[in-house]
Amino acid sequence: MSTSESKSKSKEWYPVVRVLILIAVLFAATYGSVAAMKIVFHTESPLMVVSSGSMIPVLNVGDIILVRGAAPTSITVGTIIIFHSPDDYSTPIVHRVIAIDHDGGLLLFETKGDNNAVPDNWRVPAANLMGIYVAKLPYVGLLSLELRGPLGIILIVLLVLLIVAVEYNESKTSAAKKAPGSAG
Repeated sequence: MSTSESKSKSKEWYPVVRVLILIAVLFAATYGSVAAMKIVFHTESPLMVVSSGSMIPVLNVGDIILVRGAAPTSITVGTIIIFHSPDDYSTPIVHRVIAIDHDGGLLLFETKGDNNAVPDNWRVPAANLMGIYVAKLPYVGLLSLELRGPLGIILIVLLVLLIVAVEYNESKTSAAKKAPGSAG
């Protein structure tokens, strides 16, 4: 294989390499930003998407909320807290504190969603506290909620394929313009 053929073959990989670099940069920027926010806001989940209507009108489905870590002893009645559900620790819940109890030295929060008719049927142990509500970006998370299912996976795959196709097409167009005898 001649040197010019070798250079030509290596140039065919440029679009793929560019796409991979773009994906790596986006990935690093996204996860780097979240990692920095975890440190700044002292919580494992500094950003969350509201997925139920239990806190309407304060928080709506699709709002992205900013969460700041807080000492359980700093929580007061009326504070909106984010906590691991006492029924399923993997499920985060955003509700308002309506009472604070102490049971055998254990700090417990009674909570209720603003849009719910009755208080929650549990008391939240302080150990389940993830943080407190700080601010929201209204409805920005609706897309995130939609992308969590199969449709989202399909859309992401299609977007990656589209980027690869565009990059490939651009490299072919660029190569054709640079080829000897081309009009460009």
